[in-house]
Amino acid sequence: MNNPSIRRSLLLRTGIGVGLLLCILSAVTYLLVRRGLYQQLDNSIQQTAALLANQVELEDGHITFEWSEGIGTNPLATDEGLFQYWNETTGQTTRSPALGGGDLPKFRGPNGTPELRDIHMPGRRRHARALGMVVYPFVLPEEQERMAAENRVLDPKSMPHVLVVARDAKPVHRILTRLRWILGAGTLGTLVIGYLLIERAVRVSLKPIDQLARRIRRRTARNFGEGIKLPGKLPEELVGVAEDFDSLLTRVAATRNRERDFIRHAAHELRTPIAGLQATTELALSKPRDAAGYAAHLETCRKTSAELAALVKRLSALARIDARTSAPEPSTVDLSALTAECLKPFRTTIEAREIRLESETPDPPPLASADPTLARVVINNLLDNAVSYGAFPGVLRIRFRRQGENIVMAVANPVDGFPDDPGRLFEPLFRRDESRHDSGTHLGIGLTLSQEAAEAMHGSLKVRKTRAGWIEFQLSLPVPPP
Repeated sequence: MNNPSIRRSLLLRTGIGVGLLLCILSAVTYLLVRRGLYQQLDNSIQQTAALLANQVELEDGHITFEWSEGIGTNPLATDEGLFQYWNETTGQTTRSPALGGGDLPKFRGPNGTPELRDIHMPGRRRHARALGMVVYPFVLPEEQERMAAENRVLDPKSMPHVLVVARDAKPVHRILTRLRWILGAGTLGTLVIGYLLIERAVRVSLKPIDQLARRIRRRTARNFGEGIKLPGKLPEELVGVAEDFDSLLTRVAATRNRERDFIRHAAHELRTPIAGLQATTELALSKPRDAAGYAAHLETCRKTSAELAALVKRLSALARIDARTSAPEPSTVDLSALTAECLKPFRTTIEAREIRLESETPDPPPLASADPTLARVVINNLLDNAVSYGAFPGVLRIRFRRQGENIVMAVANPVDGFPDDPGRLFEPLFRRDESRHDSGTHLGIGLTLSQEAAEAMHGSLKVRKTRAGWIEFQLSLPVPPP
């Protein structure tokens, strides 16, 4: 399936939007021009109808039409004049010369008021605009006096006429047809030119994305650790993405370096006991021995294999924490009670090394929201680290306190020389090789495992130097919800 393209999407959406806008503008322009032309035509018809309505006269008892006088010179009576009268009293009709023998449709508005409508030209397949109305003859003052003297008074309203005036709409239709072609061609041409301009604008606007993608590919192919050299005029919409991606690649590079160091240290740690196991086995088989001799070599092999088993167990535990796909199941854990249980196996060593234990029993008990198994792993490693690497005779101090929405467990003890970089204590397979400590039985994974476990429980594990020069580990875990 083809991946969606921003360029195609922008071109398509912008093209559709511009096309719709042009169609709407063309339609509005056409309708406005059409309305204006028809308004102009209707005004002309109304003016002609007003002139013709005043040219119906009552003279000597007969109806006369002034427009018929001087037909050759009167513009109303030329071939362009289309009008017709109907005498409602006698039924007689009078046409303009341009109509020939044809008749216009007879109509009028309600109560004789003027009414405009579209009609068909008589004998022609063309449209026209027409106005129908009722008109009354005009009586001159002299004619009124003469009819009064003869005792013969006629009311003009008794002789109504229907007047229909028409005007051919072909010129308007011709103009509108030409306008449709112009608007259609203009819209199509504008779309073509607009597409080219939009395509260029989109290509130029998206050019920084292509440049950024090429630089990211070059960095990915060469080295994760190198920073992305951002283009000088990178759009502000891409700055955050580029910086976040650069930060992500930096974290990936750090993770890869950490994994590489972990593998190198693990290989080094495994090589030593494996070499010792192989050497002890070869030595045992180098010559015939009695049962006691073989037993001594086997005991050495057993100790080496136990060391290997402990190393593999710790590595597996660390891998399981890193590979968790779901969050640990939190429950309410009493850290004070759990610490008391974890201290039991260390009592003998604490007494043998003359370590004074300062552990408090707080009230109320320090309750934390944590996974009991992971919490036990962290506490065991902290106690093991304090007992094994602390100065003895010495002190092991355990304190609990509430800090905001967290419970903090502090494990502190004096040491022979504070490490220059305390953060390295959390690196996998890092060990402080000092002769007076039993560091040979420690694999350098416990604190790494503890820190990963604390973070998996939404907590943290940190180390600091106290005012007295002691080393103090601080385990912070969230308080259970109320």
